Amino acid sequence: MINKLIQLLVITFALTANATDYYISSLTGLDSNNGLTDTTPWQTLDKLYNTTFLAGDKILFKSGDVWQGMFWLKGSGTAGNPIIVDKYGGTTKPVIDGDGYQASILIYNDDYIEINNLELINEASHLDGGGGTKTLSGFGGAVNSWGNGKYNRFGIKIVASTRSLNYFRIDNSKVHKIYPTPPAGEENDTHYETPNNITKKSRGWGIKIDVQSSDPNYYKINDVKITNSYFTDIGHYGIWIKPLGLAGKDYTFYSSDYSINNCEFNNTGGSGIVPNKSYNVTIENNIFDGTGSTMDDRMWKRGSGLWTFSSKNVIVQHNQFLNVRGWQDSYGAHIDFGNENVVFQYNYSYNNEGGFVEILGDNINCGYRYNISVNDGWRTDPPNEVKHGRVFWVSPYCGQGNGACPNTGSFIYNNTVYVPNNMDPEILVMPKTGDTHIFNNIIYKQTGGTPMATDLTNNSNDVLDVSHNQFYPQSQFVLETELQNNAIYTNPQFVSVGDNDPDSYKLASGSTSIGAGKLINGSTNFWNFLQNNGGLDYFGNLVSSTSVPNIGAYNGAPVLGLNQFKEKSLTYFPNPTNGKITFKTNTSNNKLIVSIYDVTGRFLKNTFTNTVNLEHYPQGIYLLKVTYDSHVETVRIIKQKN
Repeated sequence: MINKLIQLLVITFALTANATDYYISSLTGLDSNNGLTDTTPWQTLDKLYNTTFLAGDKILFKSGDVWQGMFWLKGSGTAGNPIIVDKYGGTTKPVIDGDGYQASILIYNDDYIEINNLELINEASHLDGGGGTKTLSGFGGAVNSWGNGKYNRFGIKIVASTRSLNYFRIDNSKVHKIYPTPPAGEENDTHYETPNNITKKSRGWGIKIDVQSSDPNYYKINDVKITNSYFTDIGHYGIWIKPLGLAGKDYTFYSSDYSINNCEFNNTGGSGIVPNKSYNVTIENNIFDGTGSTMDDRMWKRGSGLWTFSSKNVIVQHNQFLNVRGWQDSYGAHIDFGNENVVFQYNYSYNNEGGFVEILGDNINCGYRYNISVNDGWRTDPPNEVKHGRVFWVSPYCGQGNGACPNTGSFIYNNTVYVPNNMDPEILVMPKTGDTHIFNNIIYKQTGGTPMATDLTNNSNDVLDVSHNQFYPQSQFVLETELQNNAIYTNPQFVSVGDNDPDSYKLASGSTSIGAGKLINGSTNFWNFLQNNGGLDYFGNLVSSTSVPNIGAYNGAPVLGLNQFKEKSLTYFPNPTNGKITFKTNTSNNKLIVSIYDVTGRFLKNTFTNTVNLEHYPQGIYLLKVTYDSHVETVRIIKQKN
């Protein structure tokens, strides 16, 4: 054993010792330089294209410099010795402008690669000065989706077409302005090989994980982490995990182990993230704001913040889904068809046109719990369409022409929903949806508007397990019989209502929601969502498996009465913040102790001032425990990208 360990250390040292750092500067470099120091850098992407890199090598772009063309990174790292792409010489991100090539960065059948601290754009014409299509030799043909940027454009494209690939890391990068340039007159045409007939002018994607395989060679791209990155102004999806050739195959053929964390998706034409035929996926601590954007005519102009398709073991938690737009779908986040074991939990959903909960057909054990929804579902039916905004929607849809596909174990429990009186969403569970479980939810509809319509059409093959939901006030609902089962109609006594702030939807003293829910227990298996309550509520409070829980997303002890709470409560601004946040209290003693935690509860730092600076922290969600005048409050702060 000792000899083997020594051999491994010798091999690792040898690989590291042979690794080389390469420097590239578009302004001061020369391709005739050796590229080995920051004073003798290379200059062009052509030099990189003609170089095959080795395990442990670093490719370092000069901070603030700009390159035009496709950076095709050739060469693979190894476990423990990846090839690293990064910047040097400053804080400003270097820019790679794809300049009309299919991608700004291409990785083609290589792996063990890390990409950090870059800015990527790609919206220039796909034609060169002589009218020819911009391509690089060795990358083209139908297997690589045409190999040019005429109809398909990417910030980063990772392709597996000859073998399975492993280990990719993308961190602290900005991807924006990603659009193809189809010839005039073809912009609104569709292509038969493109899912959903996406218009040609909308087919831009920030990052695509592209697996090209078929029988008998089924490939995968595994172990991918994308962190602390920013996506905006993109034709379609921010991140698309898209294996091909897996029709009829189960999850053992899927690409696996994906983590997308602390990223922001702002004004993308389609959804922020779409995992497709993926296994073991975690999406957490991200902000999705304005997906389905119409700010550019080249955008797709609809899309939920994210949606899962034909994937297994997916956890979507601690995200913010804000201001989604679009005439179809366009919920905060939705569960498309063909999934197994998908849970959306601890998310905040606000002002999304389509609605809050959307579960389509042919799903097993998928649903929503411990989320807060505010102002979701304000869309009204456009002409000749039935796309009304919905608080909850469960459908058996599983693809055009496939008929109805029932689900198994759809669940919607312990969510808190607020609907203002100027909105008219509905609750709809369609026939042939299989078994649907709806309990422990609070739906608060402001008085003065149209009562909420509900439709739980029962089919002889369906099972509707509906109980212990709270509807307030009762006059604002037209409730189906099933929804009335053990229902509560009293005021849940939120701390405040109508605010764009999750803390407002905690329960105050005297709330009838406290201890009034349905007990969820019976299994220690995390993925058994109907018998394992997850153990925590939206705010991180414990949820017992032996004591009856609260109704709604808050399971902590009641906060002080409403008037007392307002007298002693903090004010803090701005939230979200790019850096500093200021706290004030209404007490005479305005001295504060602020303890900063990340969203997982890991302690980061104590401060003793009224102004807390998060400027040097990554974007994401932070819990700040504020102690003042013998009183403690925990507030949830969104740190945006600087």
